[in-house]
Amino acid sequence: MTVDVINRPEADDLQVQDVVAAGELESCNHLLDDPAALNRFYEDNGYILLRGVFDPDTVARARDEMLAVAAQMGLVEPGDPTGRWTGKALPASMEESDLYAGIAKRLIEDPANLSVMEKVLGEPACSVPIVQYRTYPPHSKLGTVHQDGFYSPGIQDYRPVWVSLTPCTRDMGGLALAVGQNKRGYFHNVGKPNPFPIPRDAIPDESWATTDYIPGDVLIVHPCTPHCGLPNTSDRLRISFDSRVQSAANPSAVAGTVTAFTPNSVTVDADRVGEITLSVDEDSYLRPVNPGVREKFEDFVDYMKPGMRLVVVRDGDRTVMLRRAAEG
Repeated sequence: MTVDVINRPEADDLQVQDVVAAGELESCNHLLDDPAALNRFYEDNGYILLRGVFDPDTVARARDEMLAVAAQMGLVEPGDPTGRWTGKALPASMEESDLYAGIAKRLIEDPANLSVMEKVLGEPACSVPIVQYRTYPPHSKLGTVHQDGFYSPGIQDYRPVWVSLTPCTRDMGGLALAVGQNKRGYFHNVGKPNPFPIPRDAIPDESWATTDYIPGDVLIVHPCTPHCGLPNTSDRLRISFDSRVQSAANPSAVAGTVTAFTPNSVTVDADRVGEITLSVDEDSYLRPVNPGVREKFEDFVDYMKPGMRLVVVRDGDRTVMLRRAAEG
């Protein structure tokens, strides 16, 4: 059955607690030098798992940088590379904190690691300026089961990238994926309010899979693959981040600084492009304030501000999406 749209206000919501990831994700290392086979696996299964492909020294550096931030917040003891939790609560709104700025970009765009991403894309790659950093303590509030592409319209041909920086066994709450469900469209229920939760009966139980991740593993998740982070029941932080890569020659998304706006347009000084003015309409997906909340088009001039750094996705001279940048 192909899902085009779900509009079921009465449906029960799928919760992370409902997910039993009994399946095992498969390594794709043997396909890395066969772009056609790698892409077939990706389209058929909705993911690519590459084991330990990032340079160990760059992974250790990124791990230590993230743990240093965690130590500043009192979540771990300084210098502890295992990320053992002290028991202190995680401050709110840390996933895109400036304290982490540059960690993901340095890791992904290190020449040794970027060459892996270029094999994944089949062409020269660059980062999308969207990164979420995860330093999740045990028993953290769970997120949602979701599909990245639903919240990022207009970004074509980008690849969501999840990287584990410390050992992430099943008890630490790594990612679980609904294998093969990327071919059925979007499952988000537009009959319910934001974040449009997926109905409980929309995804076959037997499709869910996960694995034990090691430092330097790279998981590429299809934008249409339902996935979630599982509960962390260990005594350690889950140290990982989510980013995206895209074509360097034809990027779908660029970062830019807002220079002006009207009720139905925005002007940005966009990296590698220069100043551009784009129309904005009620179909534009607007997330310039909180990356998890879609703002109302009619209030556009009330929440826009000169100097905002945004990810801009455009179709010609029209805005498809504006999102607060997290330049990693």
